[in-house]
Amino acid sequence: MQSMRLRVGARAAVLALILGVLARVGLAHAAEAGRYAPDNIEQTYKQLRWLCIVAALCPVSDDVRIVIKRAMEGKPSAEYLLGLTLLTGDGLPRDESAGIAWTVRAAEHGDPDAARDIADRLRNGASIEADETKIAAALKQQADAGNAEAMRALGPMYIRGRGVKQDPALGLDMMKRAVEKGSTGAANDLSRLYLLGAPGLPASRADSLKWLAVSAGRGNAEALMTVPNGVPSSERNLAQAFCWLMRAALLNQPQAQEKLSMMFARGEHDDHDNTVPIDLVQADVWFRLAARSPFHDNSQIRAMIEPQMTTDQLKEAKRVVDAWQPRRVEELKTLEIALPAAPGAPARPCPAMP
Repeated sequence: MQSMRLRVGARAAVLALILGVLARVGLAHAAEAGRYAPDNIEQTYKQLRWLCIVAALCPVSDDVRIVIKRAMEGKPSAEYLLGLTLLTGDGLPRDESAGIAWTVRAAEHGDPDAARDIADRLRNGASIEADETKIAAALKQQADAGNAEAMRALGPMYIRGRGVKQDPALGLDMMKRAVEKGSTGAANDLSRLYLLGAPGLPASRADSLKWLAVSAGRGNAEALMTVPNGVPSSERNLAQAFCWLMRAALLNQPQAQEKLSMMFARGEHDDHDNTVPIDLVQADVWFRLAARSPFHDNSQIRAMIEPQMTTDQLKEAKRVVDAWQPRRVEELKTLEIALPAAPGAPARPCPAMP
């Protein structure tokens, strides 16, 4: 009996020793820079298989291990996801060098999001080793097959002559075809291109606003908020601004909700006889909705609104917020939004969404 206890105790001691070693190896493994870079990933993955025998000691989640496995298999979307995971440090130790390397690999394998990521970094002056000719060739294969996001990523490369012979007309046509095929992001990109100008593409505020409106019409909340700002100051219209802002707020865009709250809290008037009268209940409703985002829980706005409200007004605002549900883009196309009006003024609807 005593010998059996000794054997059990010895086994427990050995197991504890093994677990302790695995734990130390796992911690060191997780912290070592470069372990998850493309050149080291196969060896790292083999080590993970041993470390993760004991789930409690595994330095990565099952989901991350799946992403690593798919990235090793050469799947571009997984390569980019692994790159983002390393760049953000969300699920793996943060490693910018390894994250960029995986993003470059994904771009060279034709992932459109990775290609645009690398293009943005290069345009902003980052020092990155990337074969833009290889990126363009991989994107072209997909673009020729009708992939809208590949067209969106490849178009600017033609416009700027990056990885391909410069051809601004072809690049613009490609981006417009991407919009026709449903890429809202391509409309946004065209708006920025026309706003800033590019080689062979003079800046044009009118064209920039046109494509921004297309993006807004497809429910891009950021574009919905930006459209009124693209109108010349002499033509700005409070009613127009309110309608676009309300649509973004209905799509649950916190910044739009906060701006709408301020508009109702202060009241506004323009030179075209448009008025948004003070409405504390509406101001509180939109503030409470915006404040669900930690970036828009502004105590100064709350202090400006709620101390002025009656108990009944506060109850009404809370009731509306409790029942509120965001709208879908499809609903905004037919939803009639009433413009605020001064007391006694006739009610008017917002113009139809294009």
